Amino acid sequence: MEGIIWLNENIIWGVPMLLLFTFTGLLFMVKLKGFTLFHGFKSIFRKHNNNEKSISPFATLTATLGTTLGTGNVIAIGTAIAFGGAGAIFWMWISGLLGMMTCYAENYLGYKYRVATDKGFEGVPFRYIKKAFGDKKAGSLIAKLFAFLCIGASLGMGNMAQINSASAVLDRSVNVPLWTTGIFCTILVVYFAGKGLKHLANITIWLIPMISVLYIAGCIIVIASDVNKLPEVFYRIVSEAFSSEAIVGGTAGSVMLNAMMWGVKRGVFSNEAGLGTSVIINTGSSCETPHEQGMWAMLQVFIDTIVMCTMTALAILVSGADKISSDGINMADIAFSNVFGNYGALFLSIAIMVFAVSTVSGWYIYGKSCVSYLLNEKWCKCYFYIFILLCFVGAIAKTEFVWEFSDLLNGLMAIPNLLALLILRNEIKK
Repeated sequence: MEGIIWLNENIIWGVPMLLLFTFTGLLFMVKLKGFTLFHGFKSIFRKHNNNEKSISPFATLTATLGTTLGTGNVIAIGTAIAFGGAGAIFWMWISGLLGMMTCYAENYLGYKYRVATDKGFEGVPFRYIKKAFGDKKAGSLIAKLFAFLCIGASLGMGNMAQINSASAVLDRSVNVPLWTTGIFCTILVVYFAGKGLKHLANITIWLIPMISVLYIAGCIIVIASDVNKLPEVFYRIVSEAFSSEAIVGGTAGSVMLNAMMWGVKRGVFSNEAGLGTSVIINTGSSCETPHEQGMWAMLQVFIDTIVMCTMTALAILVSGADKISSDGINMADIAFSNVFGNYGALFLSIAIMVFAVSTVSGWYIYGKSCVSYLLNEKWCKCYFYIFILLCFVGAIAKTEFVWEFSDLLNGLMAIPNLLALLILRNEIKK
């Protein structure tokens, strides 16, 4: 355990990884001339010719949002503030803005290299990773390594960590036993994900917008209850991101670096930009060009990080919950309970459970695609049973190890994906 923590803090999520994420995002921001989200929002109002092999871009947007809008938007934000200070939120914003460009690039390539199958379109990241590193042995080996890491992440971060957080919140807030939450969430995951991507998209297309709007409204009410503190909160976010203590203190740069590390790490945990996973769902859409698909992918990162994560952060900081507790779960609970009383805890518990179940369901799709690529379709049923079993186990187990291991797998997945984007950078256009 200590070895994994050291790897995460010093290597996997240390300075080299921060530089790789930053350089990739900046490169594509310059290459694509920093075009705005206006084109992405405009795409929402376009008509698309859907068919049996594809689903609408809006459905893929809600499906990928269902995958990314999880405990990372609530609990992980509290964790980032606890370990990185309010300044972590500033670096989370930077991570989100650069992540939008990275997400555009990976989904552009995913669409470009997608192929039509009997069941629909497939544009999984293995194809462009293999292309980037050579179509023969090296490319195939790295693509298979990526698939292996993604399977591990789907069982850890995409499954056990999500359900564990949901069960912990329900247990603390409304005294629902861990095993009860485990059984209920497992049944929902089977229903949501067991019938495939189209079935999942048909659910998320109405569920995710509804719960997201309700959650944002709840955060706005919490913020409005003490809105006078908002200027002070923004000052804290910016000043602590460039803390003078970090520059003149005995540990030069450590405070600022810690804020950067936690801001970027939790930003990526939330929006998955740079991991390549969103490509698996997004390229099943009926978009007509790689550029258009890239714009829809940018919207997912914007909504997830710049909107949802920011709402959680402001609610926590305005309420002063970060000064009362250092626990990521407790922070959001305190913020909502201060305004809504017991109903706040109940609402937050339900929202986290819905986010967690949709995230787990989406990650099942990711993991299944990787199993199919790495082994074959026959192994997918075996993976399904393992996935469902761990879904219940995650609710009742102590998963500190799972969180650390998930951060490790996230970082390792990002390396081949980001390097592939850099190698194929000239193929990505505005």
